[in-house]
Amino acid sequence: MPPIPIIALTPGEPAGIGPDLCVGLAAPRDAALVIVADPAILQERARELKTRFDVQPWHGRDHAGPGLFVLAVPSPHPVKAGRLDRDHARYVLATLTRATDGCLAGEFDALVTGPAHKGNINDAGFAFTGHTEYLAAQAGITLPVMM
Repeated sequence: MPPIPIIALTPGEPAGIGPDLCVGLAAPRDAALVIVADPAILQERARELKTRFDVQPWHGRDHAGPGLFVLAVPSPHPVKAGRLDRDHARYVLATLTRATDGCLAGEFDALVTGPAHKGNINDAGFAFTGHTEYLAAQAGITLPVMM
């Protein structure tokens, strides 16, 4: 039996819809889906949405099986759903960086990114024109293509 795909998922802006989408995911039966995020943010959003959110911590590719996992990237600032805060920018970029590093190292087979608020990240002092350009810079690619 071939190995299952391991897909990293970043939720994007923690005050936006991304965490809601993450907590609403069903555990896949034929892949490992790894949410790269702060587990506390996801648990709080699940509580607010009155939904159950049971996931396993990510322990690496060697321990992967089908299911839903969380690779913990802590947010240094509190998050309130629906309330943008430029202090979230560093956290959003940390999740993207960790997921990208995992892809480049072979830990993950693919990356899916949730919506990030470009203006919020720029207001925090980071040059960010979008996921495509950020991921290209992380990977050392000069001509990125979005699909």
